[in-house]
Formats: sequence, C-alpha cells, structure tokens
Amino acid sequence: MVAQLPSVMLMYLGRRGAMVRFAREAVEALAWSKAIQGCVVLSRQAEGFESLPERRDHVVGVDTFSSAVGALTSLRNLFHLRRTLQAEIKRRKVEVVIDLMPHVWSPALCRTIRQTGARYAAIAHDATAHPGDNTGYASRWANRSLLKADRVLVLSRATGRQLEEVGSIAAGRITTVFHPDLNYTTVKRIPWDGTRPMRLLFLGRILPYKGLPLFVEVAERLRNAGIPIEVGVFGEGDLGSCNSRLAALGAAVVNRWLSEDEVAAALAGYDLMVVSHIEASQSGVVAAAHGAGMPVVATPVGGLPEQVEHGVTGLVARAVTVTAIAEAVERLATNPELYGNLAAGIEWSRASRSMHAFLVAAVNAAL
Repeated sequence: MVAQLPSVMLMYLGRRGAMVRFAREAVEALAWSKAIQGCVVLSRQAEGFESLPERRDHVVGVDTFSSAVGALTSLRNLFHLRRTLQAEIKRRKVEVVIDLMPHVWSPALCRTIRQTGARYAAIAHDATAHPGDNTGYASRWANRSLLKADRVLVLSRATGRQLEEVGSIAAGRITTVFHPDLNYTTVKRIPWDGTRPMRLLFLGRILPYKGLPLFVEVAERLRNAGIPIEVGVFGEGDLGSCNSRLAALGAAVVNRWLSEDEVAAALAGYDLMVVSHIEASQSGVVAAAHGAGMPVVATPVGGLPEQVEHGVTGLVARAVTVTAIAEAVERLATNPELYGNLAAGIEWSRASRSMHAFLVAAVNAAL
C-alpha cells in the first residue's frame, strides 16, 4: 500500500516584493515533489500572477485588493476567499495551511481554516518592526494571526529568540526552519577572477536599518585605498545624503521599485552582495544572492550569520563598522582564489537551501 503524501496549502496574499518570488518558487517545488503534495493560494493582484508557469493544479488564485484603501472596501472578496479556502481544503484533504507571510486578512482567516480541521501555521518574519519601516502598523495587525497559530515558524534562530524575549509567542510553539534561496536568474555565474574591478552591489528597499550610509562609506574607503571596485545601488527609498556621494563614486543607481527582471539583471551584473544592515531578522537579499551564486559580505546582526556561512558562502564582518565591513570586502577584492572558493561553496551547499528542502522542513514542523 502506497503511503499518502502530506497535503499542504501554502498561502501568500501580498501583491509585490520578494515573497511573490518565494511563492512562485514554492509552486514549482510542489509540482515535482515526491515528498509532499499541495497548492499555493495566491492573490490575482500579485505582480506577475498571469505569467505563472503552467502549474495551475498547484495554484489557487483569489482576489484581494489593489491598494491600501481596497483592504477596507473589498470585504466581499474576503468573504469569497473564506469560502474558497474551505472548499479547497476539503477537496484537497489539506492537513495544514502555512501562511508564508501573514496578511492583514490573516487574523480573519485563522478560524475559518481551523474549522475545517486543518492546522494553521504561520511564518513570523520579524519579532518587532524594523526602524523606519512604515508598514509596521499593518504588520502588527497581520501578526495577530500568530497568536492563533498551531505552530509559528521562524526563518532564523535570532527571530525565534526575539519572539520569546518580547513575550508574544511561547517558546514551545516556535520552530526554526530557514530562508531558502530565491532564484531570480538561471544564468550561470562566471566567478570574478581579479582581472577587472570587483563590482559591489547594494540591493533592496532603502530603509534606515539596511545601512546604506555604511555601504557608501565602505566604498569610499576602499576606493581611497586604491582597491579597484565599482558600485551599484538598486532599490526604492530615500537616498538622502548618499545621493551625491554615490555620484562621486560613479555608482550605478536605480532608485525605484524593481521588477523581477531588473533584480535578475542586477544580480547578473555584480560580483559581491554587501549586506550592511545595522539590524536584521534574516534577509531576502542574501537568499537572492545565494540563488544567483553570488558571495555575500554581511554584518554580524540578527540572523545574517545563520544565512551567510562564514568562509563557505560569504564572509561575516567582525563588527557593524565601516572598518570591519571594508576589511571583509577587501579580503575578497584582493583574493580571487578566496572569492572562487566561496562561489564554489554556494554551489555545493545549494541543495540544503532549496525551496523543496524548506517546504519539507516547514510541513514536518507544522504537522
């Protein structure tokens, strides 16, 4: 008798950002998995929904809203969503629903899900709001669903500890999994060999906690020391005083929201991701870099040292200072052999960071 595979429903109701890529890759992983079966519930208003690969049996499209105001006016869509979840959970014999990132509607959906007999698990991406992140209020409301979850999953041990410290979730309800790689591009990376300047990349939304001023000062220091580098900054947000300094460095700057194709192009065009955060939970930027085969230099904050395996997939600076970050970047910018070893380390450890490995771990934890 063939054992029945665990049946899971993943849910992401957001409209844009790295979690859309996350959800799309989860669809692909479920489509070929021999260990689990299931589907992904996605908003039809999400970026690129119509271009999803032909995996329709693994996608449940639902209508949410297209703007913040719509969250208050689309209650009819919320009603239809609840009915859809009930029907799909019953039809697919779903054992557990995993909320990939709690949405403002998630608190209203927990009871609906659990009334079907399925378990409800949710991923807590952060324990507290990041400084300067204006989505904090919506996130706090969405995270009320964590209080009702049968299991709370975190993507780093650091986030789990923070949740325990703030007292919002009991330690016995928290399980640590990991942040899988995000594969924006399948272009094979040619490791940097030292025959040209190393290209340093700062990628993602520009918010105070991500440390853009640190990144810029690191670049200035390296350039003044005669280390051959080129610089790129790609992302939406306030550049502030860094704008003129980046111009003086001759940096490539794209200061707006990026499409997935633009993210892929940035990853393909640079050699080293510099993650100069002054605080962090974990990082989708690190996941994107590793997915593209790109080594990372990161600060030793939050869950970043868990994502960046020092000496294997990147380097973790010894402190959150310009000097420490510059030292780590200089080690790579003057040592093509070390850079090549890190690029090779990303490749041989790739399976351990795959979306399929993540899903198996998450489902096992949630059941």
